[in-house]
Amino acid sequence: MKELRRNMRLVGTLVVVLFVGLAAWFAMTVFTQGSIWASDVRNSRLRASNSLRGDITDRDGNLLATTAEDGTRQYLSNAAARRALSQTVGDIAGMSGTGIETFYSATLLDISSSLTDRLSELFKSARHVGSSVQITVDGRLQAYIASAFPQGYRGAVCVMNYKTGEILAMVSLPEYDPDDLAARAYDQVEDTAYLNRCLQGLYTPGSIFKIVTLASAVSNDAGVVDQTFTCSGEWNYDGGHIVCAGGAAHGALDLKAAFKRSCNVTFGKLAYQLGLDRLRATAERFGFNENFKFGDFVVYNSAFPKEVDSMNGLVWAGIGQGEVLVTPLHMAMIAGSVANGGTMMKPWLIKRVANSQGVTVTRGAAEPYRQVLSPSAASLIAGYMYETVKSGTATRAAIDGYSVCGKTGSAEVSDDKTVETNAWFTGFVYDEEHPYAIAVVIEGGGAGARMPSELAAKALGKAIEYVG
Repeated sequence: MKELRRNMRLVGTLVVVLFVGLAAWFAMTVFTQGSIWASDVRNSRLRASNSLRGDITDRDGNLLATTAEDGTRQYLSNAAARRALSQTVGDIAGMSGTGIETFYSATLLDISSSLTDRLSELFKSARHVGSSVQITVDGRLQAYIASAFPQGYRGAVCVMNYKTGEILAMVSLPEYDPDDLAARAYDQVEDTAYLNRCLQGLYTPGSIFKIVTLASAVSNDAGVVDQTFTCSGEWNYDGGHIVCAGGAAHGALDLKAAFKRSCNVTFGKLAYQLGLDRLRATAERFGFNENFKFGDFVVYNSAFPKEVDSMNGLVWAGIGQGEVLVTPLHMAMIAGSVANGGTMMKPWLIKRVANSQGVTVTRGAAEPYRQVLSPSAASLIAGYMYETVKSGTATRAAIDGYSVCGKTGSAEVSDDKTVETNAWFTGFVYDEEHPYAIAVVIEGGGAGARMPSELAAKALGKAIEYVG
């Protein structure tokens, strides 16, 4: 009998532990995923709601979306600007899953309002109006960047304040027209137009990943800065070979010159010298292989190989090829962390939420995400990036009167080179009053020294002008 009671107590204790664990798991899941569940277009409460959606405004209070008296949803009258903001603002049909209209639909409809408020509105014969959402994006800046994007190309541009983490622009091309819901048929909307490439576009980074490889080198080996490398234009090693762009032979050069001239041979050797474990550890400190949970939006996970089956995989990972993948937002965060003394800021999109009475219920705030570099390492890398814009591969990103730092990249997307490389630029304005970081990717754009660098200069220049 004693043994039976002991076993019953054991089973009871186990049941309690499992129940507590399940409750804790459920609470944590609701905390981290609740906004996603609430905003899902399949949410029956959203479909049944008779509320009028609140307004969506940009950082300066300019209307991006509002509800007319007859209940119809209205967007910007300027078609080009409306399309430029399409994946950011979204649409009431939920075609863009990352848009404010979808991700914050529960807030815009205010389905959580109290019974007292609803009864008050009922007696007043007033239709319930949801909360308004103000975002950190500058509408003029985003529209300008979209208009300046090279015609006929796809890609993305992400601009953020690296001191605060505010997202100032999220341009994704192709776009769509949220005001024309009849165009939802796939044959009327350009392929992948609903995709927000800043958040959901996973691209091979190419040479912009050399920022991470450089960070790993200077963080793990103080003497690497004075090391001399030799580049004959190609490097043959066990299991493969690597070449520099155009077969350029850079000769004897130090780390700064290798970065400025984007020497593949040097950075391939540097990756081999570091080894996979140290390079991966640095990449993961920068956020690769991490499930980002930012609250304001969902961003896809960037990837760095956990294992490689040959030296070839390690060498190519060191120059941002092979299995390495990254989103434009993440690259802007990485560049921004270099500018911000090694501190990566948490990106955010919601500046303010106000209820129907205009009372602020939520306000965004700057929040450090992680220290990814020592201040000294960040300063050294920023200096290398400055030299790259001053006299290296990114001279077209320069802006008169400002210190612009950056890195270009040309990412191969096919094994046989039959598809034009994706062109990258990532960098920042090194300025206390204008702390803006940027990532630009142009699909099939070729060399990063051309189109993305020029576009980055235009975008950063307008950010300085518009945002101040």
